[in-house]
Amino acid sequence: MSGGLETPRARLGVVLSASNRWVETYFRAFAPAALGIHVTRMHMAGRARENLDLAAAQAVEAASLVAEARVDAIDLQMTGMAMALGAEAEAKVIKTIEEATGIQTYTATESLVEGLAALSVIRVLVITPFDAEANARERAYIEAEGFEFVADVALGLGGGPETAAVPPETWVEAALANDSAEVQGVLMSGSNTTMVEAIGPVEEALGKPVVTSVQAALWAGIRRVKDKLGAFEPAPELGRLMGAL
Repeated sequence: MSGGLETPRARLGVVLSASNRWVETYFRAFAPAALGIHVTRMHMAGRARENLDLAAAQAVEAASLVAEARVDAIDLQMTGMAMALGAEAEAKVIKTIEEATGIQTYTATESLVEGLAALSVIRVLVITPFDAEANARERAYIEAEGFEFVADVALGLGGGPETAAVPPETWVEAALANDSAEVQGVLMSGSNTTMVEAIGPVEEALGKPVVTSVQAALWAGIRRVKDKLGAFEPAPELGRLMGAL
C-alpha cells in the first residue's frame, strides 16, 4: 500500500531460545517481503534441559502464544532440545501444538532432515559449536533418518553469547579443512550462530550444498506457506537449498 508497510500475505511464528541473537535477524533479512515473522521466546537451556518434560511443556505454551498472532505455520527453533528429546518425543510436542492451535508446526531439526533430502545429500560433514556429547546426540538423530556422518566437527563452545560471537570465517575454515571426496554436502547445526553467512563461501569453495539450522528452518517455513506468498525471488545468500522451493 502507498505510504505504508506492506501487509504480509502469510505469517510465520517462530519460537526461539531466550538467549538467541541471530535467528530473528536472519529471518527478517532473508524472508520474502510478503512473509511476516512473529517471534516469541522460551528457556531452552539450563534448567529447561535438565527437565525435558518441562521444556516440552514450555514449548507448547510458547507456540500457543505466537499462535495468537494468527500465523500460518509455527517453527520451533529448538535443535539442541529436539536432539535431547529424540524424534519420538519431538513428534509428540509437535502433535500437541497442532492439536491445541490448529496450526501446522515443525522444528528446525525436521528442517535439516527435509533440506538434506531435498538436495539428495546422504553423506554429510557435520559442523557444530557444541561438544562431542552433543554431536553424538545429533548423529543418532540424523542417522536414524537415513543419513551418514562422514565426519563431524565439534568446536566445544558453551552456549549463548559464546556461540553467537563466532565469526562466519570460522565455519568456512572448518568446512574447508574437513571436506573429503566422500562428503556430498555440509550440515552446519546451531541456531545461535553466524553459519548462514558461511553458506555462500563454502558452496563456492567446495562445489557442494550447505544446509544450516537457520537457513533450513526459514526454507521449510516458506515451503509451507508459499502458495500464499505469490512470486518472489529467493535470497541467493541462502544457497542451493532455496532452489528446492
